[in-house]
Amino acid sequence: MKSFLILFFFILGGIGSCDSTREAAKLKDAKWELQTLNGEKVELTESKDAMFIQFDIAEKRVNGRAACNRFFGQFELDDLKLKFSPVGATRMSCPDLQKETEFFEMLEKVDSFRLKDDMLSFLSKGEVVATFKKAEA
Repeated sequence: MKSFLILFFFILGGIGSCDSTREAAKLKDAKWELQTLNGEKVELTESKDAMFIQFDIAEKRVNGRAACNRFFGQFELDDLKLKFSPVGATRMSCPDLQKETEFFEMLEKVDSFRLKDDMLSFLSKGEVVATFKKAEA
């Protein structure tokens, strides 16, 4: 009976890992455009380009565009837990520099993510801090 229970929990753990692996796989090969930041809809003053993030799962790298600058960095992914290393960025100025600062501060707080359909949410301590929509190819 004991070996049956061990096998049962081992199989259950494998199923959960498959689900999280599938969720992580959905992150890659996609451009995720920022929709909300700290509960507010994101609208940039001048730029018609959206703020976005992209994941390279194999290399554990992330890159994208904040309000004014391109950024790059690394991340750790374990199940649905997500942690970003400090990001580097180009250093141009624009009217939306404050929004960019908020974006980088948000990345530092992220500890997990949630995917539903074509929407990606970053969470910090269980609270949604940013939402992204998968950009159409």
